[in-house]
Parts: sequence; C-alpha cells; structure tokens
Amino acid sequence: MTHPRSTARHRLGAVVAVVLMATAGPAVLPAAAVGTGPFPAAAPAATADATAPALKPGDSVSGVGRTGFLSRDAADPDVQRWTRLSDGAVTAFPAGHVVSGSLDSDVVVVQGQGTVTLRDMEAGRELFSLPLSSVQYAGAVGSTLFARTDLAGAGPLDLYSPGPDGPERRTATGLPADADGLSVVAAADGEAMVEYTTGTGTERTAHWAILDLASATVTSSHQFEEGAWTEKSDYALSADHVAWTQEWGGGSGVTVVVLDRATQKTRFNYLVEETGSLNIGLVGTWITFFEPGGFLSQRESSYFGLSAWNLAGTGAPRRVLDHAASDIDAAGDAHAFLGGTVDGGEGLYRVAPGPDGVPTATRLAATGEPTQVTLLRHTAPTTVDLDRTGGKLSIDWELSRTNVNMWITLRNTRTGESLTRYIDQPARDEEPQPMRFHWDGTLKWQGTEGSWTSASAGPYTWVISAAPLNGIGPTLKASGSFTVTRKSGAHDYDGDGSPDVLARDPSGNLWLQDVHHHPGWRDTTQNPESLVGGGWQVYDRIEATGNLTGGGAPEVVARDRDGVLWLYQGTGHGKAPFTARTRIGGGWNTYTLLTGGSDLTGDGRPDLVATDRSGRLWLYRSTGSASAPFAARRLIGSGGWQVYDQLTATGNIAGGPAGDLVARDKDGVLWLYLGKGDGTFAPRTKIGGGWQRYDALIGSGDLDRDGKPDLYATRQEYGTLSPGFYRGTGAWQTPFRAVEDVDYVQNGREFNLFA
Repeated sequence: MTHPRSTARHRLGAVVAVVLMATAGPAVLPAAAVGTGPFPAAAPAATADATAPALKPGDSVSGVGRTGFLSRDAADPDVQRWTRLSDGAVTAFPAGHVVSGSLDSDVVVVQGQGTVTLRDMEAGRELFSLPLSSVQYAGAVGSTLFARTDLAGAGPLDLYSPGPDGPERRTATGLPADADGLSVVAAADGEAMVEYTTGTGTERTAHWAILDLASATVTSSHQFEEGAWTEKSDYALSADHVAWTQEWGGGSGVTVVVLDRATQKTRFNYLVEETGSLNIGLVGTWITFFEPGGFLSQRESSYFGLSAWNLAGTGAPRRVLDHAASDIDAAGDAHAFLGGTVDGGEGLYRVAPGPDGVPTATRLAATGEPTQVTLLRHTAPTTVDLDRTGGKLSIDWELSRTNVNMWITLRNTRTGESLTRYIDQPARDEEPQPMRFHWDGTLKWQGTEGSWTSASAGPYTWVISAAPLNGIGPTLKASGSFTVTRKSGAHDYDGDGSPDVLARDPSGNLWLQDVHHHPGWRDTTQNPESLVGGGWQVYDRIEATGNLTGGGAPEVVARDRDGVLWLYQGTGHGKAPFTARTRIGGGWNTYTLLTGGSDLTGDGRPDLVATDRSGRLWLYRSTGSASAPFAARRLIGSGGWQVYDQLTATGNIAGGPAGDLVARDKDGVLWLYLGKGDGTFAPRTKIGGGWQRYDALIGSGDLDRDGKPDLYATRQEYGTLSPGFYRGTGAWQTPFRAVEDVDYVQNGREFNLFA
C-alpha cells in the first residue's frame, strides 16, 4: 500500500499517455486516444450472504484468503483477528504478537515470543515455526516463508516450506549477492515477486525479481531507471503479466507499467499527473489502480475510485469501486480492496473476473459506513421561540464525512423570505465533527439582496446541499422543517418581533417600513416600504394601538373625517398586515390627539388615551373584544393637556408598575408621565428641550431588543426622511440615551403621516 502526498487540486483524468500494444518499451500516445473524462459510477457489487461478517469502521486488512480475512482493530491496534467468511466466526490473536497475512492464501504469519509461525486458518493448524533469533523475516506466500539468516538483512534469501520432519529450507538463486532490503511484494500461481536494492550510498539501484517457489529460482527481473523508483512504488503479479508503478519526471506524476511476460514487451504504459502514488492490482486480463487517501481528501480526482483497464486493448475503462483505500493480494486470480460503492457502502471487496472476464466486485464484509455523503442526524428543533433564545438558533448536521462544500437555505414558507449561507467545515480536531450553522435570526428582506429583516413567526423549512470535495458520490440533499414562535411587540405588523413604521403618502397610500436592528453590526436599518393599500386619505388620524383584541398581532385605529373610529385587526403578515376594518363608533372628532399602545391599567392589554379640545385627558380601557374594543371613557386629566402637540404612548420605559406617556409641548420640550397602574399618571417630569425638530414621535416598542421600549423619531428635510431612535434606559430620571441614526433606504417619497 502506498501513501498519498498533498497535491494541488488538479483536473480530472489527467492522462498523458497510454499504450495497449506490444512494443520494445514505453510508448506515448495523445491523451485523446483514451479520453480524459471521469469514469462512470461503479456497477453494483455482488453482495455476500446476509450472514457475512462485519468490519469495524477504520479497521485495516492485511490478508485475504479464500475462506477468511485478517484484520486489525482501529481502536486497539493490539487486537488482530481472523474472520471466517462463511459464518463470521472470529479467531483472535494474543496481544503483543505481530500478525500478517501470507499472500495468496488462508495462511497467517504470527511473530511473537521469539518465534515466527505459519498457521493455516482454513485447516486450523500450525504449519511450522522458526526461531526469530536465527532469521530475519522477509515475507510469506502461501505456505512458504521468506527469511534471511543474516539478522542485519544481508546474505542469501531462504525459502522455508512445510516438510515431513519440519520446515524445509531452500536458498533462492539468481539474486545479486549485494541485494539489500529484500521483501515480498506480490504473488501469483506459485510465484513470488520481491523488491530489493543494490549498491551503496548514492549509487543505490532499485530492482524487482520474480521467483519460482518450487525451484526457488529467479525467472525474471527488472532494474528501475535512476529516479523512477520510490518507496511508494507498488507491484502486481499474475501468470501472464507483471505490473509496477514508478515516478515520472522528478515527481510530476506516477506511471503504471505492465509487462507481457511471454513477450517481455511493455503492454501498458499509463501516466497520471499530479498524484503522489497509485496502488495497482492484476485481475485476469485487466489492470486495476487507484489513488489512496481520497476518502477524506479536500480535492477531487477521478482516480480515488478503483478503475480497471483491459490489457487486451478492447472496451472502455471500467469503474469497479467508487472509492478505494487500500488493496490486498487475494487468493486466486483476484485482488481485495478496502473501499466502497454508492450502492453497497464501505467494506472489504474481492474483485475477480466475472463470467465475461470483466472484473466484478463482491462485498465480503461491511463496515456499515456509507460511501456517499449521508446525513446521520441533526439537531434542528421542531419549534423554537426566538424571543427566549435572543433571536438565535444553532443547528448541527452530523454527516458521514465533512470534506464537503455545504450550503443551508432557511425559508419562511408563509412569507417566502429566506437566507442561504455557506457552512464552514469543522476544525479537524473536533470530535464529533458536525457541520454547524449559527443563525442570528435574520432573513433576506422580501428577497432583496443586501436588505435584512428579523425572522417572523411561522413555518420554516431548511434545505442543505453538501457536495463532496473529493467527488466521491453524489451531492447530499436533505431537508426538514420547524416552527418559529415569538411574541409580537408594539408596531410589529409582520410578526418578526421587530417594530415597523406605518407611513401614508400624499396620495393616500399606506406603506409599511420594516425596521431591523443588527445586534452583531450595532446598527439599525429601515428597509424600503411595502404597500399596505390605498384609500387611507379618508382618515385624519391613524394610530397604533398594540394588540387590543388578543389576536396575536398589533392593530391600528383610524378616524375618518366624519369622526367615526375604525379598527384594523392585525394579521402578522407583512404583505397584508390588516384585516378589513370594523366600525368602533362615532363622535371621535372631539379629540385633538389620540395615542395607544401602553398598558395603563395593569390588565395586560394596551389602552387608548385622547385629549379633547378643552385640554382634558380621557382613558379608553381595552376590553379585548373586537366588536367593542373599548370600555366607556374615563376622565384621567381635568385640563391643561392642550399645551401638547404630540402625545405618544411608549410602553413601560421607566420601570414603573404600568405603561407611560411622553408629551411634547409647543415649545419643543418633552415631558414624561409615569403610569401608576390604575389608569392615572404621576406628575410630569421634564425630559428635555429641542424636540420640535421632529415631525413624528412613535412609541416603537423594543427596537434594539434589549428588553426596554425605545422611542422612534423622524423628520423630513428637503423631501428626505431622516429617522432616528432613542434607546430606552429603564430609568425615569433619564429615560432615553442620545439619538442614534436609522439607516434609511431612500425612496424619494414624501409622507404626511406616521402612525
């Protein structure tokens, strides 16, 4: 097995040349000769019986025979086990032993307690043992063990096989006397392929050789060109072919070379650019190869899957597995791979020629992990109260892997307002590693780019899209739903928990302007207006009242020019914030000022106050009934209120027992009236002068979401609306902080009334 190195993202199918012919050496053909597009998805694998054994995720496999396989536990590397394929029975090896598979067989090699032992797992018996004090282990093929008697790794290579009186020893012939670093790298049909080097220092040269096991004789060998061999070189052997990988051009790519053993001519020469290593296998008349390390890679490569090319030069290349992690020389004319397919998931697969000779994958054991990106679980709630969470919500999506480009879209299905965000990958050292979205409770206002609004109450959907960065498997798409609840405040006509402004233009059109405070940005924006409707020029007063009738959304009353007062109940929907009007009654033209929204009586419902032409102040207590929203009026101020030209119900801005009023006199001085809770007020307190510069003062409610009501103020200068707001302090001595700007999206329209 080879190990990938980090490389830059590169184009798919970076094929430079391939030749499928008998030649004297590597040939170069145009890339168009084989095509450079990605391979099709892997064909469905043949799945073993339902009783087939399982692998734990992350387990490694070092031996695959006809009847079982050898694996190492991912969580505890000291735990190694042989699993029988027929029934999943497990044989565990003692801790402290080094266990490896003998190539092409059901034999395992156990090193421990001073001996090296070959054990036939199919027969359930020991073949023979050798003392480690006298040999240096170099590999095993079937029931043959390779070792060197020189513990320094020099000297001849010996082959040990079972005999009637113990292990029989033969010395390999045909290897150079200075062969160093000998190890068995592949096997097939009674033959073994070994890798070694010769020379010393900078004059070292790499080789491979093929030994016949029966005669212990080298039958063929190959010397790598200078710079072509690396420690990542991989090998494969069959009765008809020998294959290996080598570097090309000083690390610019990896070449797969296949030699026809009968003709000693190069049959296949295939270069893959910009990859660190390739693992190869021979399956019948096909060469298979893949780039390891792709499952968690941050880049895409068409070679992360297991590909197969026909050495006969016919047919298109095949995708055998959608992902491969490691390979094992399996018994017979087969190869084994840890990897997976989109249909079959991750596990151990045997790849062997099918009835038509084409390599076919059969799953021997499953890890239970998906090959494609899947959603394992999520933490999206069924309901979230954004008032209780401070307008915020965090959602985790646990994916089978996180090397993805992931996007989330939240949508209010009632209003259509939405938000799409990219979700960053988690830190590599996090366990577990969820994809996490921190929502600040904002959406794109009416789909307008660059304009934001608080999320209103109602039904929501979430949709995620996670595209694998490594190209393994399709893009994951998943969705769900939840419900947002929040209390609708004063002037909150669209149900998003944030105040809105109602403005009438000279033509009688009423507009809703959404005001949004950005907690993270520490600024406030008033979005472009949306039309409520026309015909509002029939009214000379339009006043916000808060939620009079208990319907869940704030309402307004409007007085026509005949003195009839009308009620517009709220819907909580910004595009149609009011129902059809309901007549309250006549005679309201006796009043010069009206204001509502403060609970003055302590019953939890907002009330209405009015000043008549004699300067008296009247209280209309809310009843909660839509048909008769006010009780009979009650005198709460015997005179003197005619000095005011603005009267504004602010809610409880001073921390007292009830809602309050602010009143501006004709000299521009603003006064505070603290509510006592019985419908009356404490003596007035001066707030300050200079308030005559404002056209309108509106008790907006909690605009900055700090739990205290604020005051919205606006004026028009040269046809330009210039709004601002005063944060409530909660202290009656200084109820407001200095004015702060509201970022108003200019529309060039003039207004003659604000409610």
